[in-house]
Amino acid sequence: MSTTRRLAWHYVRQWTFVALVLVFCAGGLLFWIAERMSSLDMNRSFSRNGVQFITESFYKDSYGSLRWSQDMVDQVKASHGWLQLLDPNGRELHGFFTPDDVPKQYDAGALAAYMQRTVPFPYELVVNIRLIGEDMYTIVYGSKPQAAELLDRWRVEKEMMLPEMRKVQAWTQLLDKNGNVIESWNKPASASGEKQMSASDLALRSTYEERYRERFAYQYDKQTGNTWVLRIPYDPTKAAVDVVGLRIDRESDLIAIGVLVFLVIMLLLFVLMASWQSTRNARPLSHFMRWAAQMAQGKYTEPVLSSGRSPAFRRSGKMKSNYLLYSDVRQAMEQLSERLEASENERKRHEVQRDQWLSGLSHDLKTPLASIIGYAHLLNAEQYNWTEEERTEFTKYIQQKAERMDDLILDLNLTYQLQSQSLPLQLETIDLNSWLKETLTGMLPIAGYPTAKLEFDPAPHPVYWSVDVRYLTRAVENVCMNGWIHNPNGTTVKVKLEQSGASVMISFQDDGKGMDDELQSHLFTRYYRGRTTDDTDKGSGLGMAITKQLVEAHGGSILVSSQIGRGTLIQFHFRK
Repeated sequence: MSTTRRLAWHYVRQWTFVALVLVFCAGGLLFWIAERMSSLDMNRSFSRNGVQFITESFYKDSYGSLRWSQDMVDQVKASHGWLQLLDPNGRELHGFFTPDDVPKQYDAGALAAYMQRTVPFPYELVVNIRLIGEDMYTIVYGSKPQAAELLDRWRVEKEMMLPEMRKVQAWTQLLDKNGNVIESWNKPASASGEKQMSASDLALRSTYEERYRERFAYQYDKQTGNTWVLRIPYDPTKAAVDVVGLRIDRESDLIAIGVLVFLVIMLLLFVLMASWQSTRNARPLSHFMRWAAQMAQGKYTEPVLSSGRSPAFRRSGKMKSNYLLYSDVRQAMEQLSERLEASENERKRHEVQRDQWLSGLSHDLKTPLASIIGYAHLLNAEQYNWTEEERTEFTKYIQQKAERMDDLILDLNLTYQLQSQSLPLQLETIDLNSWLKETLTGMLPIAGYPTAKLEFDPAPHPVYWSVDVRYLTRAVENVCMNGWIHNPNGTTVKVKLEQSGASVMISFQDDGKGMDDELQSHLFTRYYRGRTTDDTDKGSGLGMAITKQLVEAHGGSILVSSQIGRGTLIQFHFRK
Protein backbone atom coordinates (compact mmCIF):
# COMPACT_ATOMS: atom_id res chain seq x y z
CA MET A 1 0.00 0.00 0.00
CA SER A 2 1.34 3.43 -0.93
CA THR A 3 2.11 6.10 1.64
CA THR A 4 -0.83 8.20 0.41
CA ARG A 5 -3.36 5.40 0.95
CA ARG A 6 -1.74 4.36 4.22
CA LEU A 7 -2.01 7.91 5.56
CA ALA A 8 -5.57 8.20 4.24
CA TRP A 9 -6.68 5.05 6.08
CA HIS A 10 -4.75 6.14 9.17
CA TYR A 11 -6.56 9.47 9.35
CA VAL A 12 -9.93 7.89 8.45
CA ARG A 13 -9.58 5.52 11.41
CA GLN A 14 -8.48 8.30 13.74
CA TRP A 15 -11.23 10.73 12.84
CA THR A 16 -13.83 7.96 12.82
CA PHE A 17 -12.79 7.26 16.39
CA VAL A 18 -13.05 10.98 17.20
CA ALA A 19 -16.52 11.11 15.62
CA LEU A 20 -17.66 8.08 17.61
CA VAL A 21 -16.36 9.64 20.84
CA LEU A 22 -18.19 12.88 20.05
CA VAL A 23 -21.41 10.99 19.22
CA PHE A 24 -21.09 9.05 22.47
CA CYS A 25 -20.50 12.27 24.43
CA ALA A 26 -23.40 14.00 22.66
CA GLY A 27 -25.69 11.07 23.47
CA GLY A 28 -24.54 11.08 27.09
CA LEU A 29 -25.10 14.83 27.39
CA LEU A 30 -28.57 14.58 25.82
CA PHE A 31 -29.46 11.86 28.30
CA TRP A 32 -28.09 13.98 31.15
CA ILE A 33 -30.04 17.06 29.98
CA ALA A 34 -33.23 15.02 29.69
CA GLU A 35 -32.71 13.57 33.18
CA ARG A 36 -32.04 17.00 34.69
CA MET A 37 -35.09 18.47 32.93
CA SER A 38 -37.21 15.64 34.26
CA SER A 39 -35.92 16.34 37.78
CA LEU A 40 -36.64 20.02 37.31
CA ASP A 41 -40.19 19.30 36.18
CA MET A 42 -40.77 16.98 39.13
CA ASN A 43 -39.46 19.62 41.53
CA ARG A 44 -41.87 22.14 40.03
CA SER A 45 -44.93 19.92 40.05
CA PHE A 46 -44.55 16.35 41.12
CA SER A 47 -48.22 15.64 40.50
CA ARG A 48 -47.91 16.49 36.79
CA ASN A 49 -44.41 15.23 36.01
CA GLY A 50 -43.56 12.56 38.56
CA VAL A 51 -45.99 9.82 37.49
CA GLN A 52 -43.46 8.10 35.20
CA PHE A 53 -40.89 8.16 37.97
CA ILE A 54 -43.40 6.63 40.40
CA THR A 55 -44.48 3.96 37.94
CA GLU A 56 -40.91 2.85 37.20
CA SER A 57 -40.08 2.68 40.92
CA PHE A 58 -42.20 -0.46 41.45
CA TYR A 59 -40.73 -3.86 40.62
CA LYS A 60 -40.79 -7.49 41.73
CA ASP A 61 -37.78 -9.22 43.22
CA SER A 62 -36.55 -12.73 42.40
CA TYR A 63 -39.08 -14.18 44.86
CA GLY A 64 -42.05 -12.46 43.19
CA SER A 65 -42.54 -9.94 46.02
CA LEU A 66 -43.50 -6.38 45.15
CA ARG A 67 -40.78 -3.79 45.90
CA TRP A 68 -40.30 -0.05 45.44
CA SER A 69 -37.47 2.44 45.69
CA GLN A 70 -37.03 4.61 48.77
CA ASP A 71 -36.33 7.62 46.52
CA MET A 72 -39.89 7.41 45.24
CA VAL A 73 -41.27 7.38 48.80
CA ASP A 74 -39.13 10.43 49.69
CA GLN A 75 -40.31 12.29 46.58
CA VAL A 76 -43.99 11.61 47.39
CA LYS A 77 -43.48 12.86 50.93
CA ALA A 78 -41.61 15.97 49.76
CA SER A 79 -44.44 16.80 47.35
CA HIS A 80 -47.01 16.71 50.19
CA GLY A 81 -48.94 14.07 48.23
CA TRP A 82 -50.02 10.48 48.86
CA LEU A 83 -49.85 7.24 46.90
CA GLN A 84 -51.90 4.07 46.61
CA LEU A 85 -51.16 0.77 44.84
CA LEU A 86 -54.45 -0.98 43.94
CA ASP A 87 -55.24 -4.47 42.66
CA PRO A 88 -57.49 -4.92 39.58
CA ASN A 89 -60.57 -4.81 41.84
CA GLY A 90 -59.72 -1.36 43.24
CA ARG A 91 -58.58 -2.60 46.64
CA GLU A 92 -55.59 -0.89 48.23
CA LEU A 93 -52.53 -3.18 48.50
CA HIS A 94 -50.05 -0.55 49.71
CA GLY A 95 -50.55 3.03 50.77
CA PHE A 96 -48.07 5.84 51.30
CA PHE A 97 -49.09 8.90 53.36
CA THR A 98 -52.77 8.22 52.50
CA PRO A 99 -55.18 10.67 54.29
CA ASP A 100 -58.12 9.31 56.28
CA ASP A 101 -60.67 10.72 53.85
CA VAL A 102 -59.28 8.63 50.95
CA PRO A 103 -61.11 5.32 50.45
CA LYS A 104 -59.26 2.00 50.81
CA GLN A 105 -61.59 0.34 48.29
CA TYR A 106 -62.93 1.99 45.12
CA ASP A 107 -66.16 1.01 43.44
CA ALA A 108 -65.97 0.17 39.74
CA GLY A 109 -66.71 3.67 38.47
CA ALA A 110 -65.67 5.72 41.49
CA LEU A 111 -61.98 6.11 40.65
CA ALA A 112 -62.72 7.27 37.10
CA ALA A 113 -65.35 9.74 38.40
CA TYR A 114 -62.94 11.17 40.98
CA MET A 115 -60.18 11.49 38.38
CA GLN A 116 -62.43 13.23 35.85
CA ARG A 117 -63.96 15.33 38.66
CA THR A 118 -67.52 14.42 37.67
CA VAL A 119 -67.97 13.62 41.38
CA PRO A 120 -66.57 16.02 44.01
CA PHE A 121 -63.30 14.80 45.50
CA PRO A 122 -60.95 16.86 47.69
CA TYR A 123 -57.77 15.81 45.85
CA GLU A 124 -56.34 15.97 42.35
CA LEU A 125 -55.67 12.45 41.10
CA VAL A 126 -53.19 11.02 38.59
CA VAL A 127 -53.82 7.38 37.71
CA ASN A 128 -51.49 4.99 35.88
CA ILE A 129 -52.01 1.31 35.16
CA ARG A 130 -48.87 -0.84 34.82
CA LEU A 131 -47.97 -4.48 34.36
CA ILE A 132 -45.48 -5.43 37.06
CA GLY A 133 -44.19 -8.94 36.57
CA GLU A 134 -47.22 -10.85 35.39
CA ASP A 135 -49.81 -8.84 37.36
CA MET A 136 -51.64 -5.65 36.51
CA TYR A 137 -51.65 -2.86 39.12
CA THR A 138 -53.27 0.56 39.37
CA ILE A 139 -51.09 3.36 40.77
CA VAL A 140 -52.95 6.38 42.19
CA TYR A 141 -51.14 9.57 43.15
CA GLY A 142 -53.16 12.24 44.90
CA SER A 143 -52.31 15.73 46.06
CA LYS A 144 -53.98 18.89 47.14
CA PRO A 145 -52.03 21.97 46.09
CA GLN A 146 -51.23 24.37 48.89
CA ALA A 147 -53.09 27.22 47.20
CA ALA A 148 -56.25 25.19 46.68
CA GLU A 149 -56.20 23.95 50.29
CA LEU A 150 -55.75 27.46 51.66
CA LEU A 151 -58.59 28.74 49.47
CA ASP A 152 -60.95 26.04 50.79
CA ARG A 153 -60.16 26.97 54.36
CA TRP A 154 -60.28 30.73 53.64
CA ARG A 155 -63.81 30.60 52.39
CA VAL A 156 -64.88 28.83 55.61
CA GLU A 157 -63.03 30.90 58.21
CA LYS A 158 -61.56 34.09 56.84
CA GLU A 159 -60.54 35.87 60.03
CA MET A 160 -58.87 32.87 61.55
CA MET A 161 -56.89 32.22 58.35
CA LEU A 162 -55.35 35.73 58.04
CA PRO A 163 -52.29 35.05 60.27
CA GLU A 164 -51.47 31.85 58.36
CA MET A 165 -51.92 33.61 55.02
CA ARG A 166 -49.67 36.44 56.03
CA LYS A 167 -47.05 33.90 57.03
CA VAL A 168 -46.93 32.43 53.49
CA GLN A 169 -47.63 35.85 51.88
CA ALA A 170 -50.88 34.55 50.37
CA TRP A 171 -53.65 36.94 49.33
CA THR A 172 -57.14 36.58 47.91
CA GLN A 173 -59.47 38.38 45.52
CA LEU A 174 -63.16 38.22 44.82
CA LEU A 175 -64.03 38.83 41.15
CA ASP A 176 -67.44 39.48 39.62
CA LYS A 177 -68.63 37.74 36.48
CA ASN A 178 -66.77 40.31 34.30
CA GLY A 179 -63.48 39.77 36.14
CA ASN A 180 -63.59 43.08 37.99
CA VAL A 181 -62.11 43.02 41.51
CA ILE A 182 -64.85 43.34 44.11
CA GLU A 183 -62.69 42.93 47.18
CA SER A 184 -59.11 41.93 48.10
CA TRP A 185 -57.58 40.57 51.34
CA ASN A 186 -53.90 40.79 52.31
CA LYS A 187 -53.12 42.29 48.87
CA PRO A 188 -49.43 43.29 48.42
CA ALA A 189 -48.48 46.80 47.34
CA SER A 190 -46.95 45.47 44.10
CA ALA A 191 -50.40 44.34 42.92
CA SER A 192 -52.23 47.55 43.84
CA GLY A 193 -52.81 48.41 40.17
CA GLU A 194 -54.70 45.24 39.34
CA LYS A 195 -58.41 46.09 38.94
CA GLN A 196 -59.55 43.32 36.62
CA MET A 197 -58.60 39.74 35.59
CA SER A 198 -59.92 38.20 32.38
CA ALA A 199 -60.77 34.57 31.76
CA SER A 200 -57.53 34.13 29.77
CA ASP A 201 -55.53 35.57 32.68
CA LEU A 202 -57.06 33.03 35.00
CA ALA A 203 -56.28 30.18 32.62
CA LEU A 204 -52.66 31.29 31.98
CA ARG A 205 -51.82 31.93 35.62
CA SER A 206 -53.20 28.63 36.75
CA THR A 207 -51.20 26.80 34.04
CA TYR A 208 -47.83 28.62 33.96
CA GLU A 209 -46.96 29.21 37.59
CA GLU A 210 -43.19 29.45 36.84
CA ARG A 211 -43.75 32.26 34.33
CA TYR A 212 -45.90 34.35 36.66
CA ARG A 213 -43.92 33.30 39.76
CA GLU A 214 -46.98 32.52 41.90
CA ARG A 215 -49.08 29.57 42.97
CA PHE A 216 -52.63 30.11 41.79
CA ALA A 217 -56.00 28.65 42.83
CA TYR A 218 -59.54 29.75 42.03
CA GLN A 219 -63.13 28.63 42.67
CA TYR A 220 -66.15 29.65 40.64
CA ASP A 221 -69.52 30.27 42.36
CA LYS A 222 -72.12 29.27 39.81
CA GLN A 223 -75.02 30.88 41.72
CA THR A 224 -73.51 34.39 41.96
CA GLY A 225 -71.14 34.26 38.98
CA ASN A 226 -68.32 35.39 41.26
CA THR A 227 -64.82 33.86 41.34
CA TRP A 228 -62.61 33.42 44.40
CA VAL A 229 -58.86 33.66 43.64
CA LEU A 230 -55.95 32.86 45.98
CA ARG A 231 -52.35 33.69 45.01
CA ILE A 232 -49.08 32.75 46.75
CA PRO A 233 -45.68 34.12 45.68
CA TYR A 234 -43.61 31.34 44.15
CA ASP A 235 -39.81 31.27 43.70
CA PRO A 236 -38.86 28.97 40.77
CA THR A 237 -35.33 28.64 42.12
CA LYS A 238 -36.67 26.45 44.89
CA ALA A 239 -37.41 23.84 42.24
CA ALA A 240 -33.88 24.18 40.80
CA VAL A 241 -31.63 21.18 40.33
CA ASP A 242 -27.99 20.98 41.33
CA VAL A 243 -25.40 21.02 38.49
CA VAL A 244 -21.78 20.98 39.69
CA GLY A 245 -22.66 23.18 42.64
CA LEU A 246 -24.95 25.53 40.67
CA ARG A 247 -28.72 25.82 41.16
CA ILE A 248 -30.35 25.70 37.71
CA ASP A 249 -34.06 26.49 37.40
CA ARG A 250 -34.45 26.95 33.62
CA GLU A 251 -34.37 24.42 30.78
CA SER A 252 -32.44 26.86 28.57
CA ASP A 253 -29.67 26.99 31.16
CA LEU A 254 -29.45 23.21 31.20
CA ILE A 255 -29.20 23.14 27.38
CA ALA A 256 -26.56 25.90 27.46
CA ILE A 257 -24.51 23.94 30.01
CA GLY A 258 -24.82 20.77 27.91
CA VAL A 259 -23.71 22.59 24.75
CA LEU A 260 -20.83 24.25 26.62
CA VAL A 261 -19.68 20.92 28.06
CA PHE A 262 -19.86 19.34 24.59
CA LEU A 263 -17.78 22.18 23.10
CA VAL A 264 -15.20 21.82 25.88
CA ILE A 265 -15.03 18.04 25.33
CA MET A 266 -14.69 18.58 21.59
CA LEU A 267 -11.95 21.19 22.09
CA LEU A 268 -10.07 18.96 24.53
CA LEU A 269 -10.40 16.01 22.17
CA PHE A 270 -9.07 18.05 19.25
CA VAL A 271 -6.19 19.38 21.38
CA LEU A 272 -5.33 15.85 22.51
CA MET A 273 -5.52 14.58 18.92
CA ALA A 274 -3.33 17.44 17.69
CA SER A 275 -0.82 16.82 20.48
CA TRP A 276 -0.83 13.10 19.78
CA GLN A 277 -0.47 13.67 16.05
CA SER A 278 2.40 16.11 16.55
CA THR A 279 4.31 13.75 18.83
CA ARG A 280 3.50 10.56 16.93
CA ASN A 281 3.46 11.55 13.26
CA ALA A 282 5.81 14.53 13.41
CA ARG A 283 8.69 12.45 14.79
CA PRO A 284 9.25 10.52 11.56
CA LEU A 285 9.01 13.74 9.55
CA SER A 286 11.48 15.46 11.87
CA HIS A 287 13.80 12.46 11.53
CA PHE A 288 13.60 12.60 7.72
CA MET A 289 14.27 16.35 7.78
CA ARG A 290 17.38 15.80 9.91
CA TRP A 291 18.45 13.06 7.54
CA ALA A 292 17.97 15.35 4.50
CA ALA A 293 19.88 18.18 6.22
CA GLN A 294 22.68 15.75 7.03
CA MET A 295 22.81 14.59 3.41
CA ALA A 296 23.03 18.23 2.31
CA GLN A 297 26.21 18.44 4.41
CA GLY A 298 27.67 15.37 2.73
CA LYS A 299 26.83 12.83 5.45
CA TYR A 300 24.69 10.17 3.82
CA THR A 301 24.18 7.69 6.65
CA GLU A 302 20.88 7.73 8.58
CA PRO A 303 20.96 9.67 11.89
CA VAL A 304 20.95 7.25 14.82
CA LEU A 305 20.31 7.39 18.55
CA SER A 306 23.09 7.47 21.12
CA SER A 307 22.82 3.68 21.29
CA GLY A 308 23.63 3.47 17.58
CA ARG A 309 20.12 2.30 16.71
CA SER A 310 17.90 3.93 14.10
CA PRO A 311 14.95 5.77 15.75
CA ALA A 312 12.65 4.00 13.26
CA PHE A 313 13.19 0.62 14.93
CA ARG A 314 12.53 -0.85 18.35
CA ARG A 315 15.14 -2.74 20.31
CA SER A 316 13.59 -5.95 19.01
CA GLY A 317 14.38 -4.84 15.45
CA LYS A 318 10.73 -4.27 14.53
CA MET A 319 9.83 -0.97 12.86
CA LYS A 320 7.75 1.40 14.99
CA SER A 321 4.14 1.83 13.94
CA ASN A 322 4.40 5.59 13.35
CA TYR A 323 7.37 4.98 11.04
CA LEU A 324 5.44 2.24 9.22
CA LEU A 325 3.15 4.98 7.90
CA TYR A 326 6.16 6.46 6.10
CA SER A 327 7.91 3.20 5.16
CA ASP A 328 7.89 4.21 1.48
CA VAL A 329 9.41 7.57 2.35
CA ARG A 330 12.09 5.93 4.48
CA GLN A 331 12.88 3.45 1.72
CA ALA A 332 13.15 6.32 -0.77
CA MET A 333 15.43 8.17 1.65
CA GLU A 334 17.65 5.09 1.95
CA GLN A 335 17.83 4.75 -1.83
CA LEU A 336 18.53 8.46 -2.23
CA SER A 337 21.23 8.27 0.43
CA GLU A 338 22.86 5.29 -1.27
CA ARG A 339 22.70 6.95 -4.69
CA LEU A 340 24.08 10.24 -3.41
CA GLU A 341 26.88 8.43 -1.63
CA ALA A 342 27.63 6.38 -4.75
CA SER A 343 27.48 9.55 -6.85
CA GLU A 344 29.84 11.32 -4.46
CA ASN A 345 32.26 8.42 -4.53
CA GLU A 346 32.01 8.33 -8.32
CA ARG A 347 32.65 12.05 -8.46
CA LYS A 348 35.75 11.65 -6.31
CA ARG A 349 36.98 8.76 -8.45
CA HIS A 350 36.20 10.84 -11.52
CA GLU A 351 38.24 13.71 -10.18
CA VAL A 352 41.15 11.41 -9.37
CA GLN A 353 40.98 9.85 -12.84
CA ARG A 354 40.66 13.28 -14.44
CA ASP A 355 43.67 14.53 -12.56
CA GLN A 356 45.60 11.46 -13.57
CA TRP A 357 44.49 11.84 -17.15
CA LEU A 358 45.33 15.54 -17.23
CA SER A 359 48.73 14.72 -15.81
CA GLY A 360 49.22 12.03 -18.44
CA LEU A 361 47.76 14.21 -21.19
CA SER A 362 50.03 17.05 -20.14
CA HIS A 363 52.92 14.61 -20.34
CA ASP A 364 51.71 13.30 -23.73
CA LEU A 365 51.45 16.83 -25.09
CA LYS A 366 54.64 18.05 -23.50
CA THR A 367 56.76 15.14 -24.78
CA PRO A 368 56.06 15.64 -28.53
CA LEU A 369 56.05 19.40 -28.06
CA ALA A 370 59.50 19.24 -26.46
CA SER A 371 60.69 17.09 -29.36
CA ILE A 372 59.23 19.56 -31.88
CA ILE A 373 60.88 22.49 -30.12
CA GLY A 374 64.19 20.60 -29.85
CA TYR A 375 64.32 19.64 -33.54
CA ALA A 376 63.22 23.14 -34.51
CA HIS A 377 66.14 24.60 -32.56
CA LEU A 378 68.51 22.10 -34.21
CA LEU A 379 67.26 23.01 -37.66
CA ASN A 380 67.72 26.70 -36.96
CA ALA A 381 71.18 26.34 -35.33
CA GLU A 382 73.75 28.16 -37.51
CA GLN A 383 76.72 26.21 -36.12
CA TYR A 384 75.40 23.02 -37.75
CA ASN A 385 75.42 22.31 -41.45
CA TRP A 386 72.65 19.72 -41.84
CA THR A 387 72.36 17.63 -44.96
CA GLU A 388 69.11 17.48 -46.90
CA GLU A 389 68.53 13.91 -45.74
CA GLU A 390 68.91 14.95 -42.08
CA ARG A 391 66.54 17.91 -42.52
CA THR A 392 63.96 15.61 -44.09
CA GLU A 393 64.25 13.20 -41.14
CA PHE A 394 63.88 16.05 -38.63
CA THR A 395 60.78 17.49 -40.33
CA LYS A 396 59.23 14.01 -40.59
CA TYR A 397 59.68 13.52 -36.84
CA ILE A 398 58.22 16.96 -36.11
CA GLN A 399 55.23 16.10 -38.30
CA GLN A 400 54.60 12.81 -36.41
CA LYS A 401 54.68 14.55 -33.03
CA ALA A 402 52.37 17.33 -34.27
CA GLU A 403 49.90 14.75 -35.59
CA ARG A 404 49.97 13.00 -32.20
CA MET A 405 49.14 16.26 -30.47
CA ASP A 406 46.35 16.90 -32.96
CA ASP A 407 44.86 13.44 -32.28
CA LEU A 408 44.84 14.10 -28.53
CA ILE A 409 43.10 17.45 -28.98
CA LEU A 410 40.53 15.96 -31.40
CA ASP A 411 39.74 13.17 -28.90
CA LEU A 412 39.16 15.71 -26.16
CA ASN A 413 36.90 17.81 -28.37
CA LEU A 414 34.91 14.77 -29.54
CA THR A 415 34.25 13.42 -26.05
CA TYR A 416 32.84 16.74 -24.88
CA GLN A 417 30.64 16.99 -27.99
CA LEU A 418 29.27 13.55 -27.23
CA GLN A 419 28.77 14.37 -23.56
CA SER A 420 26.78 17.50 -24.41
CA GLN A 421 24.85 15.65 -27.16
CA SER A 422 25.88 18.27 -29.68
CA LEU A 423 27.58 15.91 -32.16
CA PRO A 424 25.78 16.09 -35.55
CA LEU A 425 25.37 12.65 -37.15
CA GLN A 426 25.14 12.29 -40.92
CA LEU A 427 23.25 9.03 -41.25
CA GLU A 428 23.24 6.99 -44.43
CA THR A 429 22.00 3.47 -45.16
CA ILE A 430 24.87 1.11 -46.01
CA ASP A 431 25.57 -2.61 -46.17
CA LEU A 432 27.38 -3.33 -42.91
CA ASN A 433 29.01 -6.44 -44.39
CA SER A 434 30.77 -4.50 -47.14
CA TRP A 435 31.59 -1.56 -44.89
CA LEU A 436 33.13 -3.69 -42.13
CA LYS A 437 35.19 -5.73 -44.61
CA GLU A 438 36.59 -2.55 -46.19
CA THR A 439 37.26 -0.88 -42.81
CA LEU A 440 38.99 -3.90 -41.27
CA THR A 441 41.07 -4.57 -44.37
CA GLY A 442 42.39 -1.01 -44.28
CA MET A 443 43.53 -1.32 -40.66
CA LEU A 444 46.36 -3.81 -41.29
CA PRO A 445 49.26 -3.71 -41.15
CA ILE A 446 49.64 -1.51 -38.09
CA ALA A 447 52.89 0.33 -37.49
CA GLY A 448 54.48 -0.92 -34.28
CA TYR A 449 52.28 -4.04 -34.19
CA PRO A 450 53.43 -6.13 -37.18
CA THR A 451 52.13 -9.37 -35.63
CA ALA A 452 48.60 -8.11 -34.99
CA LYS A 453 45.96 -10.39 -36.52
CA LEU A 454 42.40 -9.66 -37.61
CA GLU A 455 39.61 -12.02 -38.67
CA PHE A 456 36.16 -11.10 -40.00
CA ASP A 457 33.05 -13.32 -39.96
CA PRO A 458 30.40 -11.54 -42.06
CA ALA A 459 26.65 -12.08 -41.92
CA PRO A 460 25.32 -14.60 -44.49
CA HIS A 461 23.37 -11.87 -46.28
CA PRO A 462 23.63 -8.08 -46.74
CA VAL A 463 22.75 -6.10 -43.61
CA TYR A 464 21.49 -2.60 -44.36
CA TRP A 465 21.60 -0.09 -41.53
CA SER A 466 21.60 3.70 -41.11
CA VAL A 467 24.89 4.87 -39.63
CA ASP A 468 27.34 7.75 -39.66
CA VAL A 469 30.25 6.00 -41.37
CA ARG A 470 32.87 8.38 -39.92
CA TYR A 471 32.02 7.85 -36.27
CA LEU A 472 31.09 4.17 -36.39
CA THR A 473 34.41 3.52 -38.18
CA ARG A 474 36.10 5.34 -35.31
CA ALA A 475 34.30 3.08 -32.78
CA VAL A 476 35.34 -0.10 -34.61
CA GLU A 477 38.96 1.07 -34.91
CA ASN A 478 39.08 2.03 -31.21
CA VAL A 479 37.95 -1.45 -30.08
CA CYS A 480 40.38 -3.25 -32.41
CA MET A 481 43.29 -1.00 -31.48
CA ASN A 482 42.48 -1.42 -27.77
CA GLY A 483 42.67 -5.20 -28.25
CA TRP A 484 46.10 -5.00 -29.86
CA ILE A 485 47.66 -2.23 -27.77
CA HIS A 486 46.83 -3.69 -24.36
CA ASN A 487 47.57 -7.33 -25.20
CA PRO A 488 50.74 -9.27 -26.09
CA ASN A 489 52.13 -9.25 -29.63
CA GLY A 490 50.38 -11.64 -31.98
CA THR A 491 46.92 -11.11 -30.43
CA THR A 492 44.07 -11.96 -32.81
CA VAL A 493 40.88 -9.88 -32.89
CA LYS A 494 37.85 -11.70 -34.40
CA VAL A 495 35.05 -9.44 -35.67
CA LYS A 496 31.62 -10.97 -36.32
CA LEU A 497 28.44 -9.40 -37.76
CA GLU A 498 25.04 -10.95 -36.94
CA GLN A 499 21.43 -9.94 -37.61
CA SER A 500 18.38 -11.29 -35.78
CA GLY A 501 15.07 -9.79 -36.79
CA ALA A 502 15.16 -6.06 -36.05
CA SER A 503 18.49 -6.15 -34.22
CA VAL A 504 22.12 -6.18 -35.31
CA MET A 505 25.19 -7.17 -33.29
CA ILE A 506 28.86 -6.51 -34.02
CA SER A 507 31.13 -8.50 -31.70
CA PHE A 508 34.88 -8.22 -31.09
CA GLN A 509 36.59 -11.23 -29.53
CA ASP A 510 40.33 -11.21 -28.76
CA ASP A 511 42.52 -13.96 -27.39
CA GLY A 512 44.57 -11.66 -25.20
CA LYS A 513 45.25 -11.68 -21.47
CA GLY A 514 41.74 -10.55 -20.45
CA MET A 515 40.68 -8.08 -17.75
CA ASP A 516 39.77 -8.29 -14.08
CA ASP A 517 36.47 -6.98 -12.70
CA GLU A 518 37.86 -3.59 -11.69
CA LEU A 519 39.31 -2.93 -15.13
CA GLN A 520 36.03 -3.99 -16.76
CA SER A 521 34.07 -1.62 -14.54
CA HIS A 522 36.27 1.30 -15.67
CA LEU A 523 36.69 0.29 -19.32
CA PHE A 524 34.28 2.97 -20.57
CA THR A 525 35.15 5.58 -17.96
CA ARG A 526 36.55 8.82 -19.28
CA TYR A 527 40.12 9.69 -18.32
CA TYR A 528 40.83 6.05 -17.40
CA ARG A 529 43.65 4.15 -19.05
CA GLY A 530 44.56 0.55 -18.50
CA ARG A 531 48.23 1.35 -19.06
CA THR A 532 50.17 4.53 -18.32
CA THR A 533 51.46 6.96 -20.89
CA ASP A 534 54.93 5.85 -20.05
CA ASP A 535 54.17 2.48 -21.62
CA THR A 536 52.69 3.81 -24.81
CA ASP A 537 51.70 7.05 -26.44
CA LYS A 538 48.63 5.50 -28.11
CA GLY A 539 46.26 5.81 -25.13
CA SER A 540 44.50 9.08 -24.30
CA GLY A 541 42.10 7.65 -21.71
CA LEU A 542 39.17 8.63 -23.92
CA GLY A 543 39.13 5.97 -26.63
CA MET A 544 36.73 3.44 -25.12
CA ALA A 545 34.60 6.16 -23.51
CA ILE A 546 34.27 7.75 -26.96
CA THR A 547 33.43 4.33 -28.42
CA LYS A 548 30.57 3.81 -25.94
CA GLN A 549 29.19 7.29 -26.58
CA LEU A 550 29.39 6.84 -30.36
CA VAL A 551 27.50 3.51 -30.19
CA GLU A 552 24.84 5.08 -27.93
CA ALA A 553 24.58 8.07 -30.27
CA HIS A 554 23.52 5.55 -32.95
CA GLY A 555 20.80 4.22 -30.60
CA GLY A 556 22.80 1.16 -29.59
CA SER A 557 24.37 -0.30 -26.47
CA ILE A 558 27.74 -1.83 -25.70
CA LEU A 559 28.56 -4.82 -23.49
CA VAL A 560 31.86 -6.24 -22.28
CA SER A 561 32.72 -9.68 -20.93
CA SER A 562 36.23 -10.78 -19.97
CA GLN A 563 38.18 -13.22 -17.85
CA ILE A 564 41.86 -13.21 -16.95
CA GLY A 565 43.75 -15.43 -19.38
CA ARG A 566 40.72 -16.04 -21.62
CA GLY A 567 40.49 -12.82 -23.61
CA THR A 568 37.80 -10.17 -23.93
CA LEU A 569 34.44 -9.99 -25.78
CA ILE A 570 32.95 -6.59 -26.65
CA GLN A 571 29.55 -6.37 -28.39
CA PHE A 572 27.73 -3.53 -30.16
CA HIS A 573 23.92 -4.04 -30.08
CA PHE A 574 21.68 -1.99 -32.39
CA ARG A 575 17.88 -2.22 -32.56
CA LYS A 576 15.44 -0.51 -34.91
